[in-house]
Order: sequence, then structure tokens, then C-alpha cells
Amino acid sequence: MVRYFISLILMTGGLFSLELVVVGDKNFPEDNLTKETIKAIFLDKKRFIGESKVLVMNHEHENPLRICFEKNILEKSKKSLERYWRKAYYQGKRPPKIISSNEMLFLYLQSVQPSIGYVEFNATLDKELKVLYRIGCE
Repeated sequence: MVRYFISLILMTGGLFSLELVVVGDKNFPEDNLTKETIKAIFLDKKRFIGESKVLVMNHEHENPLRICFEKNILEKSKKSLERYWRKAYYQGKRPPKIISSNEMLFLYLQSVQPSIGYVEFNATLDKELKVLYRIGCE
């Protein structure tokens, strides 16, 4: 019986994967971004797009989207990011704003320009956003 459930979980693993999209406000000055540019923006190495400072938003620490984002875009573990931000703090850098929900992200994207965040693809279907990058998560 246990083997049956393990097999079922392994076989359906692909069905539960997320498709994460990095999104900007509808007037975001770029149409798409590279993974390297997104990484630089979220690590506060690139603060401006054009002449405007970008508001960067990150989900809470245990959110599956954030875990996917850190693994696949930032390519850092939770511990290495904690070390990075401790060191970066003394260089005047600040981590992204923490948001608690997709709704909060969408409100910021509507009211602050330019702004950037990430969300599951399905959550963007009825929103006026620019999809800047797409990636699958396991």
C-alpha cells in the first residue's frame, strides 16, 4: 500500500509543478528581462531601469513561489541569501520588500511604477501586467 502511494506521488509529480512568471507593472520600461538582469535587480545590484528606481517585491520566506524563485532565478539557498544580505546591508543595499499575498503584489504593481515581482502564471491571466520572464518549478 505504501509503495502504491509513493509510486502515485512520483508519477503525478509533474502535474503539481508551478509556472513562475516575473512580472512588471503594465508600463514597465522593458518588454522582457534575462535571468541575469532579474537576479541583479533582486540582489540590489541593479536599482534602476532607465532613470527610474525599481520597487522590488519578494514573497514571504516559506512561500513555494519564493523557494522556486531563489532556487531557479537567484540560484542561492536560503542560508546563502541570509549571508548575502547581512554583508550587503553594510554596503547600503536593502533586500526586496516582503509581500504577504498576490493581491498585495498586484496592488503595488498598479500603484508604483516601475515595480517588479513574481507570481504563479495562472494568477496573471486577468491582470494588466507585463510578463518579463517565465520559468517552470518542480
